[in-house]
Amino acid sequence: MRAVFDTVYAASAALGLTSVMSPVVLGLALKDPEKADRAIHWYVRRLLGIADVRAAVNGLEYVPEGPCVLVCNHQSHFDAPLIVASIPKYIRFIGKAELFRIPVFGHALSATGMVRVERKGGISDRDALAAAVPAVQSGTSLLFFAEGSRSEDGVLRPFKKGAAVLAIQAQVPIVPLAVAGTRHILPKGSLQVRRGCRAALVIGPPIPTTGLALESRDALTQTCHTAVAGLLREAEALTQEAR
Repeated sequence: MRAVFDTVYAASAALGLTSVMSPVVLGLALKDPEKADRAIHWYVRRLLGIADVRAAVNGLEYVPEGPCVLVCNHQSHFDAPLIVASIPKYIRFIGKAELFRIPVFGHALSATGMVRVERKGGISDRDALAAAVPAVQSGTSLLFFAEGSRSEDGVLRPFKKGAAVLAIQAQVPIVPLAVAGTRHILPKGSLQVRRGCRAALVIGPPIPTTGLALESRDALTQTCHTAVAGLLREAEALTQEAR
């Protein structure tokens, strides 16, 4: 009975919050991007509060002052809110096209500078990433869930190369991240929300890209994968310690 109550409460509260905040963020984005960013941070913190997520965050000292590309594993729809709420930067993310088709919410994503991809690796995705390079160079940090989709079991899968390509083109560092515990809040393929779950975000030292050419994208992608794998072990240990 508790599980049903938690799911109904969290789903209805999150839907209501999103319905209210989507047009607010959209309107602010068209007038004042900084106010829109503050509204986004408020929104994601409220989402985490609705699910009563209890998160530990390590490694904030590794976040550079300037723009960067953030590369993370992917376990849940709660990954992005946790990252955006925890890291004090102007962060936008690479999102699947389906999110941008949601009425009002999708328009808010576009207006705030989120990057839409089809996740097929075609010309449209390459063009979308290339178009994002100037934004990164001018101060926007972009978040990639490099596995491409959520992991059902939490096991880290191979990374796609988009993050490495964009970081090399923009000549900004890549910051590896790992989240753990979020998949228990809302498992992939399930509608049940589990409130009060422990989660962890661990941030690693930046990986420089200065002077790298596109020929280094495969090696850089593997370096990112190795870094995130190590951080994921740390994040998983943190969720266990908190129990």
